[in-house]
Amino acid sequence: MARPLTLVLTALVVLLAACSRDKGFDPERLAVGPGGLVGNGPPITSGDFAGGNDVLPSARQAPLPDDSRPPDCDGECVSFCNAANLHNPVNRGLCRSLWGVGLSPRPIQRAEACRRLFVDMTGRVPTAEEADATCSGDWGATVKGLMDSDEFIFVNQRRAADRFLYSNEVVNLQAIYDMDRLVEKLYRGKVPYDQFAAVVSAHPVLTRRHAAPGDKVEALFRLFLGRPPFEHEKADMSRLYWLWHSGYYDHPQLGSRLPDSFIRFRCLTEEGEVDPVKKGECTSVLWGYHELVVTPDLRSTQDRQINELTLWNGLLTVEEWGQLQMPGRVLSQEVAFWERAVDDVLELYLGYDLSAQVPEVRSELVRWLLENQGDLRSVHYAVLTSAAYLQSNEGETPTAYRWTYGPLKQLDAEVWIDSMARNTGYATTGCDHRLSQPESLLRAGSLSTYRVLETSRWSLDAQGKVDTRYANLARTLGGCPENIVGGRFKVVSILTTGTQLSFVNELCNPMLEPSKQAAPIERLLPEGVEASRALTAELANEVASHQYRVLLGRSPTAEELADIQTSSSQCTTSRCSAEAFARPLCFVLLSGAERLFY
Repeated sequence: MARPLTLVLTALVVLLAACSRDKGFDPERLAVGPGGLVGNGPPITSGDFAGGNDVLPSARQAPLPDDSRPPDCDGECVSFCNAANLHNPVNRGLCRSLWGVGLSPRPIQRAEACRRLFVDMTGRVPTAEEADATCSGDWGATVKGLMDSDEFIFVNQRRAADRFLYSNEVVNLQAIYDMDRLVEKLYRGKVPYDQFAAVVSAHPVLTRRHAAPGDKVEALFRLFLGRPPFEHEKADMSRLYWLWHSGYYDHPQLGSRLPDSFIRFRCLTEEGEVDPVKKGECTSVLWGYHELVVTPDLRSTQDRQINELTLWNGLLTVEEWGQLQMPGRVLSQEVAFWERAVDDVLELYLGYDLSAQVPEVRSELVRWLLENQGDLRSVHYAVLTSAAYLQSNEGETPTAYRWTYGPLKQLDAEVWIDSMARNTGYATTGCDHRLSQPESLLRAGSLSTYRVLETSRWSLDAQGKVDTRYANLARTLGGCPENIVGGRFKVVSILTTGTQLSFVNELCNPMLEPSKQAAPIERLLPEGVEASRALTAELANEVASHQYRVLLGRSPTAEELADIQTSSSQCTTSRCSAEAFARPLCFVLLSGAERLFY
């Protein structure tokens, strides 16, 4: 009798906890899910990673390799790289395809490197003052400082939303908030990557998003191995997902039915015990013997649609979550799992698949990640301080190997809009990657849904409706995805170019139309310069230098200043004001390719 009594008491405790949680509904603490059960201690590493300040060798004197085939590292090349004393794993892996065979990376200017780093790590283009203040010292310390910032966390949370396709019409918004919390813990260094994958493998963001067991397996493989499963892999691992059921949870405060995941009790006898005949249907044997069966108790309810006992995932115990995370733990034992982890970071920052061209880089990074206890931040740090990242995409090279020149990528829509607004002081709103369909919350019509939206990154207008101006612009350019069918996209087309020029025109107001809500002229002129002041050649230079530093994050070149003099001379003869020169110049600078690519 002791065991049934223990089960009853456990169930009552869980139910009471659930009731008390609902009574204490807090829109700022919506997260409910397995992400709250892990990563609640200190970071797994100190975050002070080595390899940030390698002294790069000069290229070995050797005949340049033939572009038609990969460079061949002979014995002298191997000895050269072994003696180079490189600590950064990317540099170590790259040596035998770069310095060791007589090649050199392209030198990069500090301002270009800092701009690239800001966009990748904070999601915006810096002003020249920010770049000077942040990137003037030790590069490794600069990367570490930005990695510890809230902006770095937020940018990676938004990337995770794209990766997992958050949609509050498909998944319970509380589970989405929980996943967002889990991603923060990953990038705070509190959760190792294998544990992260284990939690994701049983997380409602995955199990509710994908319907059939085979779909869940395919999603898991693509997320963490970068490939679809083979048929025998799908058939075997599907047995570990047979328990999951997609249903709806009636939220007591939000006043609506939320899509969510439930557990069905399979592979059991009529008495609720493990069926020795059926349990094979809930057991994976391809990666070892893994049996996954959950037994019912007082927490279980009858689902009339499927006529089976089910259990809402919000009532699962810590031990049950541990059982259900078996698929992720299985995959993390594969070498391909760790290879995919480092490949994703390389692709993110370099924009191309370096591992496929120089496999030694992947090997070094996998070893590095495991040495750092699965702390994914270590890989971000290694790539951002490597020679592969810190080289220019401009200039000439005697070879065409992709790793001998730096990345050139297109800005995400939100990065483009946010940078424009921040640099010019233009007032704008935003969108919230956790709630891709905010209108669905408003349809519930409860006070709690309004409280959720008020505490989110969405803005409400005077009528209480969602302000979608920012989202509409971003979605035309591929950002703020709704994630119902597809996700984010990047494209250069007539439509996107027209949309971008229209926004820049509204922001800069080059025609000085009085009805436009443009950027304040004070941000486009040097401090103390009045908008009505008559333009001179000297003032034109001051305005140009100011805008280049504020809008492009750098000082103008001598050639650019010469062009400014030519343009301003036409304006000074007609007695232009400082504003009449500054606003068209703003339009020219912000509509250029330098604001679209980095």
